[in-house]
Amino acid sequence: MNRLRFVLATALFAAVPVTLVTPAIAQPEGAPPPAEEPATAAAAAAPPAAGSPAAAGARRITLPEAIALATDGNIQITVAKEQLRASELDLAGTKTYRLPGLSVSGGIQVWNNELTFEIAPGAPAIVGRNQVTGSVAVQVAQPITATFLLGYLLDLKEAGLAAERAQLDVTKLDVAYQVAEAYIGALQARTLKTIAETSVAQFDANIARAQILKQGGILDDIDILRLQASRDAVQQQVLEAEVAAETATRGLGLLLGLPDGTRLELVDVDPTPPPMGWTEDDAVAAAHAARPELRVAASRVDQADANVIVTKGEYLPDIAAVANYTHTEGQGAFAQKDAAFVGLSLSWNLWDWGKRGKDVEQARSGVRQAKAYQAFTEDQIALDVRAKWLAADAARRSREVAASGLRAAEEAHRLQQVLFDQGAATTTDVLDAEAEVSRARSQETISRYQYLVKWMALVRAVGEMPQP
Repeated sequence: MNRLRFVLATALFAAVPVTLVTPAIAQPEGAPPPAEEPATAAAAAAPPAAGSPAAAGARRITLPEAIALATDGNIQITVAKEQLRASELDLAGTKTYRLPGLSVSGGIQVWNNELTFEIAPGAPAIVGRNQVTGSVAVQVAQPITATFLLGYLLDLKEAGLAAERAQLDVTKLDVAYQVAEAYIGALQARTLKTIAETSVAQFDANIARAQILKQGGILDDIDILRLQASRDAVQQQVLEAEVAAETATRGLGLLLGLPDGTRLELVDVDPTPPPMGWTEDDAVAAAHAARPELRVAASRVDQADANVIVTKGEYLPDIAAVANYTHTEGQGAFAQKDAAFVGLSLSWNLWDWGKRGKDVEQARSGVRQAKAYQAFTEDQIALDVRAKWLAADAARRSREVAASGLRAAEEAHRLQQVLFDQGAATTTDVLDAEAEVSRARSQETISRYQYLVKWMALVRAVGEMPQP
């Protein structure tokens, strides 16, 4: 007898089809009609009704709401926003270089004695320096060389800021897809749990029928024991599926940035397969126009180009206009208490053993690296889109195959049941047919969810926000 097989490869998303075993037992003449079949898996998989025990205390959320919540409060988004804010502050600080700087300095000194001079014998001594002296100076400096290079420096900073903004868009797309994948994975885990529970209920119903058939002398104890053993094996898988579904849902809560322990009630999505939307080449062209990774790469090239010019600025002298006012106390009768001047200051590093030349070559190497990465990113995106398109197309065709297989399995089951009713087939034949139709139903259900995930991966690869 086939046994239900249920495996979740990861807590968030991965599952193989569940094999449901639903033995059909022939009814003896005069036996009571069979009990009503349990609700179908599709109906049972619906989210708990409002006010039900399962929904009590849980936060009801849809996939679009989950994506919107994650792209606002996810930790990756929060970090990316802080990095963007840091770049904005860096740019604002750089713009202040065009303004003059104001500085104040001062000091007070206590000497070991007062310094005096005698001009002539008997004449009063002249104080050349008091024992306590002090001074204060106020200086305004306007950089000239830095102002000349400021435009290029701002170009460098603005390119970096543009890269951070594009990177934030990349992070939002990544998080949105992660949430969509986790959400669909949690729904699939929940559906597989419900299918397993339905299988257990079907086993219970057939065990009850088998008890009646045993009393009629049609079945033996071994037939009932086989059903009970299979039912217990399926019940174990129900427990495993319950843990997997709960773990997947809590993993989704972490992606959404919700506090630990937050319970979620996921609203089911329409599993109707959406159209692919693009041909393979159209998808690549759309990605080259929309992917923010390309904007990141282009901004890095601009940033590297500006850095070369700024680095060359090290060859220029550092010139600044200076205005100074100084007030002194205690310097004696000949010292000027208040003094002021305006002028220019110059500092020029004429020889550094070729260091600046090497710095410029290093900056040019950064340009070559940025351009190489830009070209690689374009090729990488094309490969990523084509891979995602092929995966989605394969999932679409796999769903069609699963649907065709389900139709064939249901027809085979119907024919086998007719033969069994006529006494031309054994119980084993019918059991095999029912196991196969159960497996086909499970595969068809899962294939629809898997296609939805692959399709969302293609949407993200094109550069659009995944949506159901």
